[in-house]
Amino acid sequence: MSKGYLAAGLAAAAISLALSATCEAKGVAGRYAYVEPGYEGTMTITQMGPGYAFAFKTKNKSNGQMCDFKTYETPIDEGGGRVNDDAPAKGGVKDDGIKFAISFKGDAAVVDVESKGDECGMSGYFGGHYRKAK
Repeated sequence: MSKGYLAAGLAAAAISLALSATCEAKGVAGRYAYVEPGYEGTMTITQMGPGYAFAFKTKNKSNGQMCDFKTYETPIDEGGGRVNDDAPAKGGVKDDGIKFAISFKGDAAVVDVESKGDECGMSGYFGGHYRKAK
């Protein structure tokens, strides 16, 4: 009988650790500065229910081409959804033609763009490295 209590206690401890790890990873909302050479701008992430909304405003310094749009975390039925908050966030919905993934590490974020839709000028871009503003 004591083995059952031990197993239940270990299971409860594992759940507690999993929940605390998830909570630590949720600090991704905020404003990020675009740090790619030749570009300037920001990415703003806000919590929207269980998912996120992403606003990008970037500019190519050499010719002024911009990306200026807002999109949302990709719904599960469109290939989005995350098992946990440590997995990259997928952004864009089928209606806007935008597809990207964001990986987070500390105060840095890396945006990997699959498709920029029609939201950017010919040489406008929003992929690459961002640093969270203090």
